[in-house]
Amino acid sequence: MKILEVLRKSVNFLEVNTHQSIEESRIEANSILTKVLNINNSTLYKNFNHKIDKISQDKIDEILELRKNNIPLSYILNSHMFYNDIFYVDENVLIPRPETESIVDQLIKYGDSVFKEKNRCIFLDAGTGSGCVGISIANQRPKWNILLSDLYIESLKVAKINSAMCPYDNIRIICADWLSSYAKKSVDFIFSNPPYIPIGDNNVQNSVESNEPASALFSGVDGLDDIRKIISFSKDTLSYSGILFLENGIGQSSKITSMLKLNDFTDIKVHMDYNNKERFTSSRKNYG
Repeated sequence: MKILEVLRKSVNFLEVNTHQSIEESRIEANSILTKVLNINNSTLYKNFNHKIDKISQDKIDEILELRKNNIPLSYILNSHMFYNDIFYVDENVLIPRPETESIVDQLIKYGDSVFKEKNRCIFLDAGTGSGCVGISIANQRPKWNILLSDLYIESLKVAKINSAMCPYDNIRIICADWLSSYAKKSVDFIFSNPPYIPIGDNNVQNSVESNEPASALFSGVDGLDDIRKIISFSKDTLSYSGILFLENGIGQSSKITSMLKLNDFTDIKVHMDYNNKERFTSSRKNYG
């Protein structure tokens, strides 16, 4: 079969079997063909009339069958685009979300203010998973010191693979239970996208709950167990005027704001994601 025929067939298969929109199915089909054929999108479109060999065709069919079984494409291809780079991902880490990607520029802006004030920025990506946030920032800000921290060794192995894409020597990988291993006042900026889904939440998609690590998704009956730990430890870990920037679930901002106030954080702000949903909460430690 020719590339165009396979592409159309794949789009139709994905639309029918994954219940995605035609546009989402087209994006996935493009990703599958470019990965299997080892070409970019431009080459794919220029060669619509070229025939696909049987080995490649069989590989495409195999991937489509896995998608039919609700296995996320990022896990099947072991790759996911985030910010400016393609990251390696597997079942040991959460698949990076567009919501998280949308805040990277804001994190850099906040970090620039820290660097201007202190002539340094020690940035901790706590619960780093694939390392996508910290590594994306390391690539943009070579003078910052980036710490990628996670409790799980298998996650850190993924982060280490991805850290190789950074051309600078500004990344350190640390195994730690949130912030328990850090010295007092040793970090200038803490970002975390922790688990924040309440256990038993019925709104979680089946494909997410069946495939992505539960340890990266669920956090107690209200979804805030890990965020409580992070806020509590951050008081000691952050340097003076240090920043704490958390990703959180919809409807959690008011509770998190209250927790931050009780822990004497100031300059508390709620940030929207690209869907105009309350998705992030930032604050500052202006004491001690």
